[in-house]
Amino acid sequence: PGFVAPGTQPVSPLPSPQNGQPRPDAGPGASGYSQSTSWAWAAKPGIIALRPLTLSDLMSGSFAALRRNPKVLFGYTILIMAIVALVNGLAVFIPFYSLMSLSESTSDPQASYSDVLASSSLSLISMLLGYVVLFLATFLGAALINGVLSVTVSQMVIGTKITFGQAWSMVRGRLLPMIGASFLLFLIIAIPMILWAVGFLAMLIQGIESDIAYSLAGVMFLIGLPLLLALYSLSVRFLYAPICAVLEHKGPIQSLKRSWTLTSGAFWMTLGRVLLIGVVCGVIINIISTLISVIVMGAGFAFLSSASFDDPNTAWSFVVLLIITSALQTLVYSLVLPIMSAYQTLMYVDQKIRKENFAIVLAQASQGRG
Repeated sequence: PGFVAPGTQPVSPLPSPQNGQPRPDAGPGASGYSQSTSWAWAAKPGIIALRPLTLSDLMSGSFAALRRNPKVLFGYTILIMAIVALVNGLAVFIPFYSLMSLSESTSDPQASYSDVLASSSLSLISMLLGYVVLFLATFLGAALINGVLSVTVSQMVIGTKITFGQAWSMVRGRLLPMIGASFLLFLIIAIPMILWAVGFLAMLIQGIESDIAYSLAGVMFLIGLPLLLALYSLSVRFLYAPICAVLEHKGPIQSLKRSWTLTSGAFWMTLGRVLLIGVVCGVIINIISTLISVIVMGAGFAFLSSASFDDPNTAWSFVVLLIITSALQTLVYSLVLPIMSAYQTLMYVDQKIRKENFAIVLAQASQGRG
């Protein structure tokens, strides 16, 4: 699944062994990768050669995917991120509107205590809802983007360029498992962090009255760094879970197990590759974000020089400026997300080639695509 050309019959995932070559399902250590010199030359039906990939192959393949199908990779990403930006704008606007109402209530001498309390409660609820909406919009948007982009890139590996409609038809039945796998991964990372933060704050507060609690807070603080490293290591081991949910048609838990299997014995290589693409994308984001910040700050200073702080419209102008800034930042991420998604999909393909001789399946799929 995921490597079948639209409109063709699926390729058998278990091709028959030839010339003593192990089956693709023979498992780690039986792929023949370390025993064969056949990788000296490999077919290249799509954006990568069908052999174990180097860092250069991963980077060039990722940018080749962007060049070959920018309409889906960039267009779809920008569309989804624009919707996310709109939702995020509302998530910012509603709490701000509630705070403005609260400010008017507290400054009104005629306002009763119940009115002020109601406004305060409404402001708090709207802020909490805003954060929840912000998280859900970002989470679902990222899941939709990663699903469609991983399918699109996987098809380009075998030389097939698909449309958004074709990609969506291949992804829509896998959305719930993919979202489930992503959510499980989020819980695995978030729950220990939340428990640590709650424990640290509780010990810190108790430390005001107890030296023992204060010492325990120090211990909790020291535990924080190893905990972060351990959780980041887990995120690397489960990196391929959403991709497995889409391309291998697995459930959420099975996808996590599958990712763990794929990264077994390849943790440091996977970590290094993830850090590399993180640095590359981080540099791109920082450069563009700096330019945006300079422009926004210039517009802000120009506005402040002529604005009156007694005018209530001034506050609303700042909200508009904040929403515009958020939209521009979203556009920046729209340019980077396709690079990251293509890179991780190719990492997944490379790992299957290394561990399971998946190049045979890809070669057969490329021959039957058309």
